[in-house]
Amino acid sequence: MTGREKERFRFPTVWMYRGWSRTAQAECALFACQLMPARNMRRRWQTAVILAALVGLLASCATLQAPFPAPSFPQGELMRAGQDGVDIGVRPIKGEDEYLQWFDDNLPRIGVVALWVEIRNRRAHAIELRPANWILRVGDQNLRAMTTSEVFERYYHGHHIRMYSVGSDRTARLNMDPVVFHPGRLQPTLKREGLVFFGIDPEMASSWHSGATLFLRDILLDRHSKTTFAIAL
Repeated sequence: MTGREKERFRFPTVWMYRGWSRTAQAECALFACQLMPARNMRRRWQTAVILAALVGLLASCATLQAPFPAPSFPQGELMRAGQDGVDIGVRPIKGEDEYLQWFDDNLPRIGVVALWVEIRNRRAHAIELRPANWILRVGDQNLRAMTTSEVFERYYHGHHIRMYSVGSDRTARLNMDPVVFHPGRLQPTLKREGLVFFGIDPEMASSWHSGATLFLRDILLDRHSKTTFAIAL
């Protein structure tokens, strides 16, 4: 490939508009690859590449940070309950300092709160955990658990981020995955733990956990029975 041909294959980093669909993002990336700079546009294109790189350095920080290492709390700080051979421990993440420590952001201010949940199966058979059915009752509001995608969307919306690096977003989601509570079967004697997120009114940021109750609904014990826990925070 000649120098001139190599020049035609230089193109800037693609930054995606937050509102675009995945299809539109893919089409944008393909279109960018096809926009090869002509020789008389070389200086202008190089300037555009430099500016895109600078924007990238700034935007790469504009995404939700996952806790590393995963949160760890003294056993005495967890609210505990046990029934039907299932043991539960819950610890809400409270206060601005804790959110800054674990997420580098005061998430309740944008309407997201997190709880650390531990579940141990002491039964003789596997149980089924369904966090999507869990409810956080705050006052007269019943708030359902959020998916990881919903947490990131709330983060971008709350901080008015309309453009982000697709690579940084993907990395942030992958980093978050090991520390969130995952649904599925839990075998006997094993423990599962992780973060569960809920969306709240940002006006309740400083007091949401006062008088709140977490309902861990529809824990399937076997094909014929299930149980629900209600833990006051």
